[in-house]
Amino acid sequence: MPVWIWIAQFVFLMIQPLIGWIFRVIGIGFVSYVGYNALLDVAMEYVTSRISSTSMDIQQILGLAKVDVAINIYFAAVTTRFVLAGINKAQDRRRAQVWRKPGGTSIEA
Repeated sequence: MPVWIWIAQFVFLMIQPLIGWIFRVIGIGFVSYVGYNALLDVAMEYVTSRISSTSMDIQQILGLAKVDVAINIYFAAVTTRFVLAGINKAQDRRRAQVWRKPGGTSIEA
């Protein structure tokens, strides 16, 4: 058997877990992103359609009151909250616990 076949098998053996992990990470992130975007689009479309279905006088009053700006600020705040929650969750996975309360699995001095 040629040596290059053994080398190729070794390389695939080493790379396969890495590729699987990358696909899992991309898949979870992609599904979350697409789901959140779909939810945000539906909510924004609902609010916009409700505002546009009112009479012209009410639309002008809402425009003077900058309701459209308030709605955009609200959706931006929701998006920021989701991003910060995701960042905090990712940090908690990497953070190692240093202190344990006495009496559990820790050694008491």
